[in-house]
Amino acid sequence: MHGLIPIEKDVFSIADRLKEIDERYVLFRNVISHRFEVYVGEALQFVVPFPRLDARTIEFAQKTRIERLDAIVKEIDRLNDLADRRKEKQIIENALQQMGY
Repeated sequence: MHGLIPIEKDVFSIADRLKEIDERYVLFRNVISHRFEVYVGEALQFVVPFPRLDARTIEFAQKTRIERLDAIVKEIDRLNDLADRRKEKQIIENALQQMGY
């Protein structure tokens, strides 16, 4: 895997703590894209969305596990519904304002 440096030891033991979540997880630093990535074999599992390794990485790994797929989909649906309602409200307010109400 080109441009990937395996991380086995780090200040906060994130690499070890990831293995507690899934023993197959391997943490890498991608020197091309300048980000941290977690793989199982050659399959990318997730990109760490933070510039440094810290407790947020562990929380993100736990939150994004496939076992939580139903909860993740429900949360996405809830947020999409909320965004739709806000957009509809704004459209109605704009239309009323243009009509002079």
